[in-house]
Formats: sequence, C-alpha cells, structure tokens
Amino acid sequence: MKIIDGHSHLYQKHATVGKLKKTVGDIEGFDIKQLLQRLDEIGVSQLQTMSQSMERIRGMWLGSNALSVALHQAAPEKIVSFAAAEPLDAQDRLNQAQLEELEDLVKHRGIKGLLLTPGYGHYYANDKRIYPFYQKAIELDIPIYFHHSHQFGPPRNCPLKYCQVTLLDDLTIDFPELRFDVEHMGYPWTEELLCIMARSPNVYTDFAMYIEPYLGRGRRLLLARNLAMAREYGVLDRVFYGSDYVGESVDEYIDLLRRELAYIQDGLNHDLTAQGFTPLTPAEIQGFLAGNVRRLWQAK
Repeated sequence: MKIIDGHSHLYQKHATVGKLKKTVGDIEGFDIKQLLQRLDEIGVSQLQTMSQSMERIRGMWLGSNALSVALHQAAPEKIVSFAAAEPLDAQDRLNQAQLEELEDLVKHRGIKGLLLTPGYGHYYANDKRIYPFYQKAIELDIPIYFHHSHQFGPPRNCPLKYCQVTLLDDLTIDFPELRFDVEHMGYPWTEELLCIMARSPNVYTDFAMYIEPYLGRGRRLLLARNLAMAREYGVLDRVFYGSDYVGESVDEYIDLLRRELAYIQDGLNHDLTAQGFTPLTPAEIQGFLAGNVRRLWQAK
C-alpha cells in the first residue's frame, strides 16, 4: 500500500521574519538519508511540506519559501514542497512581489503548490484584489491549499470571520479550473464544504489534525461522521490524509505517522460502525492514503 502524507510542515518551524531558516544546513541534525530510510520502513512514498506566511499581521513564518525549495531539492522524488504567500501586503495592496516570486518558484525552483491562510492574514479569500494569485495558479497549473477552518489558539491570531467556508464558493464560480484543498475538512463548516465539493470537482479536503494531537476520541468520532457524510455527498474520492506535523524531529514525525496510519488502517472502521455507518472499503482507505491527493497535485 503506497502512502502519501498530503499535508505537513516537516522541518518548518515558527520564526520571526529576521530569523527564517532558508537552507537545510540551517536545520540542526538534518539527515535526509535517515528520513528517507524511516519513511520507507513505514511505507510512506512521498510527503508534502509547506512554509506558512503569517508575516502581514504577526511578522512570522513557518519555515520559508527558500527552505521549501531546499527540502524539495534534497529529495526531489520524495518531498513535494509548497510555497506560501500573503496576497495582500501591509498596505492592503496586491502583493506583487510575492506573486512574481511564486512564478519563479514554480517555473525554476521545483515548487508544486501554494498555501494561503486568510485567517492569519486577516483578509477574505474572495477579495478581488487577490484574484491575480488564483489566475497565476491556474496559469502555472498548481493547486492551492487554504487554511479555511477553526484554529485552536488566541482568537486574534485567526478571526473566524475570514475562515467561513462559503467565501470559497465564489472561487468555484469565478475560477472553476482552480484546484484547491480546504484543510481540516473546513471544520466546523464541514457540511457547507461538502456541498461546495459536490458541485465543484476541483475542490478537495484533508482530515489533518482529526486523529492527533488532540487526546481522547472526540475528534476521531467527528472524523468518522464527516467521512460518512462525505460519502453521502459523493465526494469521498476527494478527501485525503495529512499529518500537519510542524517541527524538525524525525522521531516525532515518524511516531506521529505510525500512530495515525495505524488508526486509519485498523481503527477508523470501528468508529464508523460504532456510530451506525457503513465501514470504508480498502479502496476508499487507499484513496485517503495516496490516490486522492495525487490527483489534486497532478499537472494537466
């Protein structure tokens, strides 16, 4: 069974703008051979990692775009790297510099997609000032990941008014060719997201952070319900797994993958049937673990 971690921030850590890591040499103890060996041991064939820009409001990033490039170059067949951007600058204008950077990163540096986080940047995804980023993504044939869901932390970090999933409906109308992922199943607006997905074949979602790090079974039971609902809406083949790991520890990352993958393969159906839902088929589980995200990434 091939496995892809479709949503992570491996080797990308919080840092202020003046202290961003930009090369693998900036990562203490970086050992690509060790990482690849450990991934092979658990059957993970590829992982996605992405920087995350919180520069506009908080002056911070997870990692950097330069680091995303360096990670991809360290293992081009294994590591699928995404860049990040703040589509509006500090003066609320189109961030032309980052738009131009995105084109260079994709055309010349191996970047395969873009992360946008409207809640952290305090802007609306359907703001027409940032439409050039969507036009550019279509032109470059890359997907966009949106953090368009609840964020556990201080409310000022990620006001929920910017994360309402229905804001993305405008993008499916104005840019029907745009491929995008709504992270975390758009929690807590999951059913609204599934409605959008049911009529918009280029919209995907992941269930990162439904299994861990939250203790107990509450989020797991929500995952079972949400997956059953996705099947009712006919969009289960556009749902995929991601660890959402943030950090530099290979041991932590591999241990997280082991636990979460074991649950998907051996425990998820238990929670589905316990709530009266039909269990997942092996093909549906394999879709979560590799096939679905591969179609999202696939260039035309």
